[in-house]
Order: sequence, then C-alpha cells, then structure tokens
Amino acid sequence: MDSTAPGPGRPRDPSAERSIIAATLELIAEEGYEGVRVAQVARRAGVSKATMYRRWPSKMLLVVAALRTTPPLEPVDTGSLRDDLEALLGQFLAIVDSTPVAGLLAALAAERRRDPSLGRVLDPFVRERTRPLVEAMQRAVARHEIPPTVDLELAAALAGGPVITRVLFGGATDPDVVRQLVDLVARALRA
Repeated sequence: MDSTAPGPGRPRDPSAERSIIAATLELIAEEGYEGVRVAQVARRAGVSKATMYRRWPSKMLLVVAALRTTPPLEPVDTGSLRDDLEALLGQFLAIVDSTPVAGLLAALAAERRRDPSLGRVLDPFVRERTRPLVEAMQRAVARHEIPPTVDLELAAALAGGPVITRVLFGGATDPDVVRQLVDLVARALRA
C-alpha cells in the first residue's frame, strides 16, 4: 500500500502550509520562540488551530518545519579548503542576515535542553545542513591538505561553531573575522 497516498477527507492546501510557515517565521522574528502561540500563528495565517495541529502536532515541530524552509548552504569547490570554508561561512552569514535563522537556532537549542527528544528531529537537519562543510573537508583530505585521520564532523563543527557562537551572542561577524577564523581552522587541521 502506498503510504504517501492521501487519506480520506479534504486534500491539504499547499497555500495554507506556506501561510502557516510564513506566519511562524514572522512571529518568531517578532516574539522569539517562547512568545509564539499556536493560536497567534493560526490567526495570522488565516487557518484554524485544527489545520495546524493536523500538520504539526506541537509548536516545536512547527518551528523545525519553519527552520527547514531557510536556504541551505550551496556546495562550493574552489580547490582550496581555506577558500571553501570562507565561501561557506560567508554564505551562512548571508542567510543569517536575510532570514530569522539565528533566532530559530537559539530557540531550538534552548528547547532542546528542556526536551532532549528534539534531537531526533533536529540532529538530522543539522547534519544535512552542515554537509557542505564536511564535503569540503573530504575534498581537503583527498587533496592532502589535511590528514586522513581528522574527524571530519568535528572539523566541520570547529569551522562553523565559532561563527554560530558569534551570531547568537553578538560578536563581530564581518568578513575579516571570518578570514581570521578560517586561517586558524585551516592551520589547526593541517597540524
């Protein structure tokens, strides 16, 4: 049996889903995670709370769905780990500047501390979104820029973590800071 076939009842309206996600992103940007209420989202999106709960049984899942709509990092292959990292981190900062992703990440990190089950939903998303960083590390290993013994997931976290920390806690994230960070990471990985 096809598990993707719609069940009985009215088919889902894709425009309602888009409206709900847009309302969620707007409200998180305005109120933060704690300030968002399902009733508020429903009112702003012009749908019933029942329509929302059929799609997302909790606010947490709704926020994760909203996070999934933010643009991913586009793969970059410049032929140099250092340049790949600079380009990828620059992309991330552009996404932060043009979307409420920083607020979403902060809210979900705090919520994850309260509800560890969020990891089942959030961890695969984070791995998917950091894949371009890991792929840049894999290419660097193939080019002998870094040793094959480097833990690539950890190396990707080393590259992205300081930028995320600065975004969330107000440090400078201008291109010069990114260049300095990338130089430090590249040197550390080569050692």
